[in-house]
Amino acid sequence: MKNLLSRLWNNTFHLEGKFIRTAWQLFIPGKVTQEFFKGKQDRYPHPIRLFAIVMFLFLFMVNSMLKDVENGGDGELFNYQETVDTEVGDTVVAQESVSDYERMKFEAARYDMIQDYKKLPENQRTPESRLTLDTLLRSYAHRHKMSVEPLDSLYDDPPDTIGMGINLFQGKGKAEIAVMDLVRYEPEELIRRYKLDNWFQRTLVRQGVKAYKSPEAFIHAAVGSLTWAILALVAIMSFVLGLLYIRQNRYYVEHFIFLLHFHTGAMLLLLIATLGELLHLWGEEMVGFAAFLPFPGMYMGMLRYYNQGWFKTLVKFWFYSISYLIAFVLLFVLGMIVVFAFY
Repeated sequence: MKNLLSRLWNNTFHLEGKFIRTAWQLFIPGKVTQEFFKGKQDRYPHPIRLFAIVMFLFLFMVNSMLKDVENGGDGELFNYQETVDTEVGDTVVAQESVSDYERMKFEAARYDMIQDYKKLPENQRTPESRLTLDTLLRSYAHRHKMSVEPLDSLYDDPPDTIGMGINLFQGKGKAEIAVMDLVRYEPEELIRRYKLDNWFQRTLVRQGVKAYKSPEAFIHAAVGSLTWAILALVAIMSFVLGLLYIRQNRYYVEHFIFLLHFHTGAMLLLLIATLGELLHLWGEEMVGFAAFLPFPGMYMGMLRYYNQGWFKTLVKFWFYSISYLIAFVLLFVLGMIVVFAFY
């Protein structure tokens, strides 16, 4: 059994001497790719396998950080939660972290209760009955772990959240959905009530409500698509490097593996820096430094791997950087659209 598990570990993750040796050499720009194409492939893990291992570890770390935020932790990537005071009478008994959607649902239900009370005959709306309603609303808030404002704050005016909305379309066909409706109705009912006959608007409502109810699902889907986005970026930028160094008559795969090694090293560096920060080995500034290092690292890698003068390499590096930024933005936008439409 020990031998079976050992072979499974080695064959699946390939985390033996090759990986350890390659890991630190990835921090020397262009070195691993140079050695790889000198015929020393057996000394290193397969470039795509190495990329997959590091990407897996990187995404695992990111998802762990996201779960920490969802559970009310101190994560800083995004925060869709709000801390409220749970009350009994005028005494604060606990602080709870709730999602915006749950808070909006509570406010909508509370507002509806007050509107129903206002429809009662005037002789029934006495100070005693208002005190009873206020007590019931406080019990309702306590049961749902929500803070509650005095009754007077919502008696005459709706919650301020009702003024918010989602602008679905500019110009002709514009539709704005109130947040109070988002928490009251399902997407199909919203489409019917707002008379949305445009396919884009209907899709936006369905997916938008889904993301509003469960933002963590959308974030995890976006993070999960990062692997394919980086591979697509590497594939596109390999063509750019092929054009920049067309006189060297290199194969496309040479540029592809060079960029694959570069992105693997950049992710590994950021992974190590982030883990060190989480373990309190160093401060947040180290993570920022690790995120900056790939920028000069790419120039050094091009200088070593393509073996041209520093000035020519600098010009090509800036052209590559501008092209990279444009491709990254386009792929990011496209990826978000795809994730939003199908997650």
